[in-house]
Amino acid sequence: MIISYRVFASDMDGTLLNDQKEYNKQLLNKIVKYLNNHKMRFVAATGNRYLHVKNTFSNIADQIDYVAENGAVVVANNKFIYENYLNRNSLLILIKELLSNPILAGAQIILSGPKQSYINQISPELVKRAKRFYPDLITVPNLTQIAQTTPIYKVALNWHEASDNQKQIAYLNQKFTKIRGTSSGRKGIDIISKGISKATGLVKLQKHYGLQFKDIMAFGDSGNDLEMINSVGCGVAVKNADDQIKKVADIVLNETNNQDAVLDSIKKNLIANGAPSSYFNSN
Repeated sequence: MIISYRVFASDMDGTLLNDQKEYNKQLLNKIVKYLNNHKMRFVAATGNRYLHVKNTFSNIADQIDYVAENGAVVVANNKFIYENYLNRNSLLILIKELLSNPILAGAQIILSGPKQSYINQISPELVKRAKRFYPDLITVPNLTQIAQTTPIYKVALNWHEASDNQKQIAYLNQKFTKIRGTSSGRKGIDIISKGISKATGLVKLQKHYGLQFKDIMAFGDSGNDLEMINSVGCGVAVKNADDQIKKVADIVLNETNNQDAVLDSIKKNLIANGAPSSYFNSN
């Protein structure tokens, strides 16, 4: 028997979105409409900024829920139900490390706050690229000054030459006790509070809706999906997922993010539990 789930949560980059950062809008629209009509929910579970995710799903933005900033921001029914900020002292030490430690040298540093996101002074090309994911991004001369006065959800780190980031993650997680590093979908590192993850974000949604982890099917591909995939009722890895995700997943799909893997899997589950297949094929 195919298990029926009440919530379908998906990572974005490398999972729901294809390599061109697109998705099957018609199919997702139909899925979201069906879910909402049957007291079920679709959740965008991502390391991305809430504003960016809303823009990505602009035509259904008010019809889905969000676990953004890797669990630091949770939005249900268009209302913020949870926000978590980095420990200020740890954040200030982190920024000092990023600007002086050779292990972390050359990082593009983005501070993501409730009202604005901030980037250090780097090349205009990198700033332009970053604005695709942080539409409210501004360049500032002194990130320390921002960190001293502004609450911050997350710090995003990227390097001009994408490479393995495990050495930097290991260093950061050994150095700090109140914050932690995890790999992001763009070969970078996200710094969030210790104990915060997409899984803890889903816990907030569970309590909001009176559900349990067994009611959730979640999809992912990289390190910041690990806790989520390992916790929910059914954790699903797309074919292109990292090995560490495939090892803990309950299901490894035969399709990649470029083949509508997530949406096809959700559609098949809904049809197996009584949804008419014609509904998803109609215009």
